[in-house]
Amino acid sequence: MSWNPFKKAKPSVKQTGDREFEREVARFNQLEGATKKIYKDTRKHGDALSALSKSELRIYQDLAASPVSQEELFGEPVQECTACAEKLDELRQELAGRNQKTITDPMKKFSGVFPSVNAAVKRRDQALQDYQKYQAKVLKLQDREKTPQTQAKLDANNQALAAAKLDYERQNAVMLEDLPQLIDGRTDYFEPSFEAMIRSGASYYSQASQVLCDLTNKLGWKNEELSDEDRQQQLQQKLAEIKSLSIVEDG
Repeated sequence: MSWNPFKKAKPSVKQTGDREFEREVARFNQLEGATKKIYKDTRKHGDALSALSKSELRIYQDLAASPVSQEELFGEPVQECTACAEKLDELRQELAGRNQKTITDPMKKFSGVFPSVNAAVKRRDQALQDYQKYQAKVLKLQDREKTPQTQAKLDANNQALAAAKLDYERQNAVMLEDLPQLIDGRTDYFEPSFEAMIRSGASYYSQASQVLCDLTNKLGWKNEELSDEDRQQQLQQKLAEIKSLSIVEDG
């Protein structure tokens, strides 16, 4: 085997051609993670809306079945509150349905491209490994003593190296062109969804506010403007009166 200490080692493909690719893959991984997180959060939001409606309806159902509602003074208000809760439930179902169509479903469809992109990244990495493998073999054979057998192996590996290089460069070029387009295209894809979500939320809260205002008007609370502190004082006063009854033991 001959060895030339002055022979320059060829830089590896990893050192010379991967920085831009790794940067784009890092951006893609960030996009993938963020998209999946938003998708899960929007589903949780829909579940939370449903849970809120169920809890509110259960509260008024329990009140309707309690001794408090048996008196005429509280029976009608509880019925009105139950009707209000049912209307709010309808509005929340509509909100959840709109969010499903405008946010959750588009997020799910967008996430559908991630497996194919990740597969393409793996194929490109495998092509790089094959390129480096044949490059190392060629360098090793070049350092061997020149014999017909060694030359034949060198020729075969040079051909394999050339094919591996073309395959790697082709896949690398495709990735460097398509990854930025995919990442930069996210804004145009998601902007209509986020606009629809904001408008949908504004519509829901506007309608819900009107339903609650109508309820307070029906209950005769339109002109009553007590602060939270005043209401708390009222509750404390009534509780003190109840505790003063002789049939109530000190807790």
